[in-house]
Amino acid sequence: MDELEFRRRLYAEPNENDPLIEAFAKKDADRHKFLNDIKQLDKDIVDALNIPVPENLADKLILNQAFESHRVAKQKRRVHLAIAASVAFCCSLLINFTIKQAPLNIGQHALAHVNHELKSLKATNKTYQLAQINTQLASFGGSISNFPGEITYSRFCDFDGQRSLHLVFQTELGPVTLFIVPSNNRYDAQSQFNNERFNGEIYQTQKASLIMVGENGQNLKKYQKQVAENIIWEA
Repeated sequence: MDELEFRRRLYAEPNENDPLIEAFAKKDADRHKFLNDIKQLDKDIVDALNIPVPENLADKLILNQAFESHRVAKQKRRVHLAIAASVAFCCSLLINFTIKQAPLNIGQHALAHVNHELKSLKATNKTYQLAQINTQLASFGGSISNFPGEITYSRFCDFDGQRSLHLVFQTELGPVTLFIVPSNNRYDAQSQFNNERFNGEIYQTQKASLIMVGENGQNLKKYQKQVAENIIWEA
């Protein structure tokens, strides 16, 4: 056996139990050290590869997989919910837009407004002069020179989103409500309307709708005519 064969055989099989190798190694201190080193290296490699499996490794792997699946499913649910919320929001906007763009039945809205504010019909000791009414009308570009009765209620109001003037004046047959609503094209204006208690008249001027509501049996046409003839709008 020579030096080359000695090293080749140890590289191929460090733990080979061959008396010839042992005898050849003992003849030289460097060979003996090389033999021990190569065996120790082989042992270190085996030890490094021999890693013990942790307890319950399979259970832990299954649990981690379950957690990951749950996380992915949760993310998908959040995405689906966000999409659903966005669709619902868009549908809500579309419905509101459609409702707002639909023509308003101005007569029915006026009746609902009067029913909601029945207390405004009650006569009080407070009355409003034409100068006060004209101050309010001026914001719409109008004024009035005469009125068919004593005015006992005067307020700006929200008439389906439109800033309007809500008046109540007293007549021999009871109170009459007048809404002065700046014109716009959304109104489905019928000239007459009524319910079980009230009747109404609509007169359309160049700048505003004059909507008059009184108890059934009242002749509103004459009051409507007086108001229309006495109201003046700026050009």
